[in-house]
Amino acid sequence: MTDEDAMTSKEQPVGAVGELAAVVDQVAGLVESLDEREWHASTPCEDWDVRDVVDHLLDVQRRFHANLVGQPVRSRPTFRENAEMLVTAFSEDGALERVVPDRLGDITGLTLLHILTMELLAHGWDLGQAVGRPPAFEEETAARTVDFARMMSPKVPPSLRRFAAPQPVAPDAPAIVRLAALLGRKAAP
Repeated sequence: MTDEDAMTSKEQPVGAVGELAAVVDQVAGLVESLDEREWHASTPCEDWDVRDVVDHLLDVQRRFHANLVGQPVRSRPTFRENAEMLVTAFSEDGALERVVPDRLGDITGLTLLHILTMELLAHGWDLGQAVGRPPAFEEETAARTVDFARMMSPKVPPSLRRFAAPQPVAPDAPAIVRLAALLGRKAAP
């Protein structure tokens, strides 16, 4: 898969890192705001509560960090610290062009970044729905991620698909809602 495959618009790779950083900030802020009872709230991810979703995101971040830099995170950082370490790794010279191993095969760092952005947007939406505080994601970032998800979907082998079938949604719905529906969430009111 090439960088061209991962690019869904005329965005520049450096802009993609900035978009990831903004998404990280939104999701980390939500995670940091959770109170004890909210950790057990149900989410739109079937069979997962808030803690399960946060644990999944931490696992994804650790795996992607290991893929990108070739070694695992050695400490147990907070959600924000973990995500920011990954943003820093994506910011290093050559990181986005580097070919890295993944369950999908060898992909570029830029494709890995787009996958992480999609994970954080989708699961950030899940967390926001669960606790009634949806993050304020940038519409343009979510719209590019919808395009990326559509492009990637047929490339993901059935054995690696983790999302339910796309759900109906109004074509003029906010991009984050269209992304949630595309990834199997019942996002329509």
